[in-house]
Amino acid sequence: MDVERRLAEIFSERKKHRFENLKKRWQELEQLIRSAQGFSIRHLRAEELLRLGKLYRLAMAELARSNSQMPDRSLHRLVGWGYSVIYAQPPLQRLKFWNYLAQLIWRDFPAAVAAHLPFFLLAMATLFGSAILTTLIILWRSEVAASWLGKEKMLALQEIAQRHKPGHDWFPLMERPFAFWIILLNNWRVALTGFGGGVIAMVPSFYVLFVNGKLVGGIVAVSHQFGTLGELLGFVLPHGVVELPALCIAAAAGLSMGYSWLRPGDLARWTAMVEAGRKSIPLLLGALLMLLYAALIEAFFSPNEKVPTQAKWLFAGFEILVLTLYFAGRAAFTKRRSP
Repeated sequence: MDVERRLAEIFSERKKHRFENLKKRWQELEQLIRSAQGFSIRHLRAEELLRLGKLYRLAMAELARSNSQMPDRSLHRLVGWGYSVIYAQPPLQRLKFWNYLAQLIWRDFPAAVAAHLPFFLLAMATLFGSAILTTLIILWRSEVAASWLGKEKMLALQEIAQRHKPGHDWFPLMERPFAFWIILLNNWRVALTGFGGGVIAMVPSFYVLFVNGKLVGGIVAVSHQFGTLGELLGFVLPHGVVELPALCIAAAAGLSMGYSWLRPGDLARWTAMVEAGRKSIPLLLGALLMLLYAALIEAFFSPNEKVPTQAKWLFAGFEILVLTLYFAGRAAFTKRRSP
């Protein structure tokens, strides 16, 4: 009995000593992890870095042993914390998203627009062809304008035309932040509809462009009749010169997929459409970014009554110049760089 009691005491003392020793090591590991988290692991001294790796591996082994008997939650949290610090991405890796975004804006998006130029021009022709046709119908055949647009649409367009009288502040400042999100989400919805519709044999995309073209032409014609065209263009042009091409670019991405389905060439239809979709992703992403910018302008700059109408026209002209140089210049530069 004395021998068994003595062995039990020895075992208990060793267990207690081991527990205290591990506790000190876990405290040291926690301190090293805290230092690495606060100043980055690269700022640890060489001996601290070696000690951190040794203690972390010891903690991993102890955690595996304890999980087979009685899981130690505190040790589990410590190991998880250490993993998040030791294997954390370096600062440059954390900026990978921004690198991808810069690459999209600076290279992939303009190159994709150049590669899909026929579809973009087709989308622009559909949109502006519908706008010009609607304008001519309202101005020259006013008796059929209500049938062409619908009575409700005509009344809505007349209300919009009347609100753009000189000196009339129809867009209160406090409503603009909320309106920004409404505008953005609506534009994104139209762009995604135009993109997704192109997959279905291209027809829905053409319909979306045609309907939006009717609205553009309708508001221009009705504003001309009410004598508020100049003020309206001062509101529409600063964001419209970006918004309308963006919608056409999104539709062009869908049209390219629908065309690949109709004319797959040597590939299977599904394979051809998937490949076209992969190439059109930069188009859609770039269009959504353009619509984000357009929504900001539409909510906070276009309705600003303190900015003269002529200044807004000049700003729109500057935007057109920048977009032209951006797409033409970046596409040409990318083409020269490609093998």
